[in-house]
Amino acid sequence: MFKEEWILDAPGPLPLCCVLWLPEGDVKGVLQLTHGMTEHSGRYDALARTLTAAGWAVAGFDLPGHGRNPGPDGIATFGQDGWEAALEAMVRFSGYLQDRFPGRKLVLHGFSLGSFLLREYLQSRPEGISGAVIIGTGCQPGWLLRIIMAVVNREIREVGFDGYSSLVRQLSFGTYNQKFKPLRTEKDWLCSDETQLDLFLADPHCRENFSAGLFLQMLSAMERTGKQASFALWDPELPVLLISGDRDPVGDMGAGAKKVLKMADAAGLNTEFHLIPGARHDVLHEEASGAAETARTLILNWLEKR
Repeated sequence: MFKEEWILDAPGPLPLCCVLWLPEGDVKGVLQLTHGMTEHSGRYDALARTLTAAGWAVAGFDLPGHGRNPGPDGIATFGQDGWEAALEAMVRFSGYLQDRFPGRKLVLHGFSLGSFLLREYLQSRPEGISGAVIIGTGCQPGWLLRIIMAVVNREIREVGFDGYSSLVRQLSFGTYNQKFKPLRTEKDWLCSDETQLDLFLADPHCRENFSAGLFLQMLSAMERTGKQASFALWDPELPVLLISGDRDPVGDMGAGAKKVLKMADAAGLNTEFHLIPGARHDVLHEEASGAAETARTLILNWLEKR
């Protein structure tokens, strides 16, 4: 396996901090990563090892205000126009990969925050895409999301769009963490593997907190993409792999992920669904239980059928 890291400057308004894992032989296809909130694209080495061994390349870039990108110290944020900028960056990176690997399959992947970006991206029916892998997603009632957004908007007036709010953190990560006892860290909800969680917490490219504005943007996207009508905009011929842990609070311990599946099925989409027992949100880092290996194998087997 070979690894490249570079900055893609043009075309586009934002430089993209990119990473690419390549197999030693011919490339049969490319998996384009869109990572989660506060993390970065470089955290997918284990998945890349599995896929490159089978001839697949894996590529990603750090979302605005994440990873190697500039931004407020310790705070992940997109900025006020950042959601649209992130979607544009996904399109631009897809174009780059299609130009670099002409004739090869391109499959899109989105985890957590990235899953909602990807769900919105798929509404545009992008050309030249062979499939989509959606991990760690969910669905909440619109009325509940609107109530939370009203609270978050009040906090933004106090701390600013890119500012940190302890109340907003409690409404999100804090609520998720309450589902697990006893607690060792504030982010136990992410992963039950203590070694992997400690690596995440110590990673200098992972931001400790997120802005009130970024949380508002994600809530808004959850409302837009959580309607039955949104799934009717997807290409019904596009194969979709949906993976969630049954202990993932973002997916409402499986119930929210099943709602996404139900809406996808109602829209006639070509969806394969797997709910992994015992896995929390960051299923690709649940190494100790074997859930991460299960998820990687599911992804590889699904890709090989494309």
